[in-house]
Amino acid sequence: MILGQFLPESIKNKEILKVFGSTPREKFLPENYISLSYSDLNIKVAQYRYLPSPLNSAKIFQEANFTGKEVVLLIGANYGYEAVLLSYMVDTVIAIEQDVNLFNLGEQNIKNLNIENLVFLNSNHSEGYKKLGLYDIIISLDLSCDVNKDVINQLVDKGKVFFCEQHNSEIKESKLSVIYKSKNSFFKQSLFDINIPIVKSNSDGNEFNFI
Repeated sequence: MILGQFLPESIKNKEILKVFGSTPREKFLPENYISLSYSDLNIKVAQYRYLPSPLNSAKIFQEANFTGKEVVLLIGANYGYEAVLLSYMVDTVIAIEQDVNLFNLGEQNIKNLNIENLVFLNSNHSEGYKKLGLYDIIISLDLSCDVNKDVINQLVDKGKVFFCEQHNSEIKESKLSVIYKSKNSFFKQSLFDINIPIVKSNSDGNEFNFI
């Protein structure tokens, strides 16, 4: 995975290479997905949800450029793998998963790891988790959930939200984008293409408007 996928795709952050290389992904996946543990496929885990490939997660984490001091909110924690990886790279991780089946499996996966800086919660993605904010960085891995103003307002000043959004109605794959907060202003930047499929949106009409 590291030699065949990460390095050719310019994943060169030493901390990211270390945590991905030392965290066995197969221990987080249901038995029917274990053979795909280190593939570059995005795995469909629910009707509107995909588990990003390790390479795609690594691309997002590298772009976040962690210093190790951040408080991070992870939206769409799936089976807990990405939350555990983050816990090794930042100060505190609040990971939320709204799908009860995914949450139960994820909670079981991390239960015996004794990770003190990771809080794993069953909570609605579109609401973020205001109670334990504010957050330096928010990462959304749920492509069916729009990043809205309620989530963006849970950032500290100079905080960032990373999320994937659709290019247009003709292309199913997505692009990674980031929203920056500066005092009371926000601005968005599209970063690069990322091949996680976009699925039907659960938009509640509360998206943030940059116009």
